Amino acid sequence: MKNIHARVRHLIQKFNTRNPAKIAKYINIHVKYTEYSYGTKGFFIKTLRNKFIIVNSTLDEESQRIILAHELGHALLHYNEPISIIREYTFFPIGPFEREANKFAAELLIPDDELRLDLSISEMSQLFGLPEELIKYKLNLY
Repeated sequence: MKNIHARVRHLIQKFNTRNPAKIAKYINIHVKYTEYSYGTKGFFIKTLRNKFIIVNSTLDEESQRIILAHELGHALLHYNEPISIIREYTFFPIGPFEREANKFAAELLIPDDELRLDLSISEMSQLFGLPEELIKYKLNLY
C-alpha cells in the first residue's frame, strides 16, 4: 500500500484542515452534490484537465463527508485509473483501490492524537461518529 498516512499528513499540514471539501477546493477538484438513487454514493471522474467528485446529495451530511473523503483519496491516489463508483449499500467495497481510498478517508477524518487505544473499536466509532470500518482502517486492521 502507498504511504497514505504520510500523504494525508502532508495535505493536512499544507492546508491546515482535515475538511475534505476545503482540501478539494484548494487543489482545484470540483465537488458536485447531485441526487442519485440510494445505490450510488459517489464517484471521482477526470475529464481532460478537470477533476470532479460527485457525491449523492440524498445521503446524510456525515455520509457525504465520508464519501467525499473517500473519493478525494481516489482523486489523489488513482487519478489515472478507471472511474470509481461506490454503488454498494456499504461505504466499503473490496479491491485494492477501494482499500487505499478507505485508508485515505480514515487518515483524513481521524486525527492520530485523538485515537483512544483504551477503547474498543465500537466505542471509538461512537466517539468519532464514524463507521467501525473506518476505525479499523485507521488502526491498520485491514
